[in-house]
Amino acid sequence: MFPTTTKTFPRRSVRACLAAAVFATAAALSGTAMAQASAPTASAVVADTSAPPPHREIRFALSTDTPTSMPGSILRNTATDTILAHVVESLVALRADMSIGPMLADSWDISPDGKTYTFHLRHGVNFQNGKPVTAADVKWSYEYYMNPRTGFYCRRAYDGHAGAKVLGVQAPDRHTVVFSLDKPSALFLNHMTDPRCPMAVLSPESVDAKGKWVHPIGTGPYLFSDWRPGQYVLLKPFDGYRPRKEEASGLAGSKIAHADVRFVVIPDETSQLSALMAGQIDAMNMSEQIVPPKDPRWHIVAGPGADPATLLIQNRDPLLSDVRIRRAIALAADLPGIANAVTEGRTGYNPSLVPNASALATDITKGGYKQSLPEVKRLLQEAGYHGQPITLETNRRYSHMFTMAVYLQSLLTHAGINVKLQVVEWGKQLADYRAGRFQLMAFGYTARTDPALIFADVLGDKSRNPLVQWEDPDALALLRSISGETNETVRAKVLAELHERMLADAPMLVLYDSPDLILVSERLHGVTTWPLRLKRFFNVTKD
Repeated sequence: MFPTTTKTFPRRSVRACLAAAVFATAAALSGTAMAQASAPTASAVVADTSAPPPHREIRFALSTDTPTSMPGSILRNTATDTILAHVVESLVALRADMSIGPMLADSWDISPDGKTYTFHLRHGVNFQNGKPVTAADVKWSYEYYMNPRTGFYCRRAYDGHAGAKVLGVQAPDRHTVVFSLDKPSALFLNHMTDPRCPMAVLSPESVDAKGKWVHPIGTGPYLFSDWRPGQYVLLKPFDGYRPRKEEASGLAGSKIAHADVRFVVIPDETSQLSALMAGQIDAMNMSEQIVPPKDPRWHIVAGPGADPATLLIQNRDPLLSDVRIRRAIALAADLPGIANAVTEGRTGYNPSLVPNASALATDITKGGYKQSLPEVKRLLQEAGYHGQPITLETNRRYSHMFTMAVYLQSLLTHAGINVKLQVVEWGKQLADYRAGRFQLMAFGYTARTDPALIFADVLGDKSRNPLVQWEDPDALALLRSISGETNETVRAKVLAELHERMLADAPMLVLYDSPDLILVSERLHGVTTWPLRLKRFFNVTKD
């Protein structure tokens, strides 16, 4: 589990650093000859930019380079995921609300016992080398990923360690693929769409004669064209791509490549901002509390995220083991107000591990705590609380965590709960989190493709796994009861019940889902957000 944002900077420092950053970034972007003649360096982050950017080339800033071009590799990072989402596709795809839609498969059937998935492939789809996609290619791709020597990140999702075990894959004809499982799995299709390790369908020519990885030859709207490590990855439109007819949604539906896309490595966020202002890039991720200067040449595209920002409450602490004190903490602060303040009004309060943007969200999951100081006083008196100090741990590296902790400490203290703020280095906080060595902690989780996955991460037994935050055997049994359930109505009902149980037990407080924020040049049109915060530049045009 990792924080919900990348490197951030205090708001007051942005303008102060801007002039120097503009100069430094402009110098880096113009050092073409030296960058090409020597090994990549931190200052020479972009090659071939001495001339103005070519018309119709979209440039997006990455804070890190991709370490691999293989989808789902154990070496992957978020840059890998973002780049390859344009190049490869799976049988199915995640929509904007994180439901499952068709992609290379037009349809699929699930056997009555839930153990057999039969996919019917879309006709007329070609790989980027011009060869037609067949069921045999799907089978080859699956078997390639499951070979331990390839280092596929999500083998556990298919070999029985973290879900159902795939017993075999058959290709009875050119357009039919059959996956056989050892047990029903509610998340089998979901695993196929995981942006970290999609079950992408690849041409066997993606590897050499010895089976060594070369480069991705997929079915997506973009070709993996050029990669200069430490500098950029260039994607070019695949002229033979045939978009689906459904409306674009997430990674599903129609995808059209209107321009080349260059992913430029610029590690520093302030330098990214200066590059955008100078017209060297067209878009960048934006952390929650960066406030760029107002200017008609750029604007913020904001949308709901799915990364929960939380206050962890250590239920094995002698004081906090009393549920009455945990509930008092939950009722002492104006949680919607904190969510609004921390995110500059860009997102609302979400008290649940079910994201508001999810198709599984309901009115029940959107209901949370309402501040009540009289009830706080009653609970504390009943629990025999007499002002014993409680430590709230946070860090300055991730400004949203620090700001959230400051607001919480102030409001809890005002309500009569003696909370002391402890600011530590991020490395120490992460170590304390992993060891369960804290009382209160401001923390953030990364998004999961399905709410059941994050409930599975927080539920359990701390004696076996200190990362667990909620110890409720009945809730764990309830979660396990839908492990093979594919009916979304049934699953939504169970997730709502889990949410209500979590509110009552208060093992942690969820405040909001970190918003997806993109700073975009006026030259780009069609940029949209997504709860999983994966950036997509198909269906985007440039003036």
